[in-house]
Amino acid sequence: MEGFTDQQLVQMTLDGELEAYSVLVQRYQKQIYSLTYRLSNNPEDARDFAQDAFIHIYKVLGKYDQNRSFFSWMYKVATNVCYNNLRKIKNKREVSLDKIIEFSPLVGLKENQPEENFVRRETQALVRRAVTELPELYRVPMILRYMEDLTYRQIAEVMDLPLTTIETRLYRGRALLQKRLQAWGEGGPVNEVSGN
Repeated sequence: MEGFTDQQLVQMTLDGELEAYSVLVQRYQKQIYSLTYRLSNNPEDARDFAQDAFIHIYKVLGKYDQNRSFFSWMYKVATNVCYNNLRKIKNKREVSLDKIIEFSPLVGLKENQPEENFVRRETQALVRRAVTELPELYRVPMILRYMEDLTYRQIAEVMDLPLTTIETRLYRGRALLQKRLQAWGEGGPVNEVSGN
């Protein structure tokens, strides 16, 4: 079944072949776990959220429009499930979503350069902190673009927003990020984050 397209596997699942859905889960489990981990910053929560996402995707599979990208649709459903779960956690623990979210390293580290690695780690921590303080309006597209490496079009599909809105939010998100980093005065002026 590995050779089937996403759309074929969806149709097979809807026709009652559960093995087809297992193939879809195996195909995308790493991406969904990565998303839930980046949003929850907790491995146990991330596993639970990913499992909840795949259960919910299965339940609403009949709503999938096969003329659209399955990956983008699935990602949107998983993002919504994750945010719903984070809201429940927030209500239980009375913790701000901004304090839950953390991101993986933005740049790679080299083993033989400890001083450079220290500077990179400090920069990464600063950027993570600045991104987590962005309003959700800008934070989510920034995560999807720069942490999850989605294209603008994929982000538009995931968030169910026009492409121009995504472009605007990413532009403004980068501008806010730059202002925050400059305000913190780390290492002089900070160059604007580049991107498409």
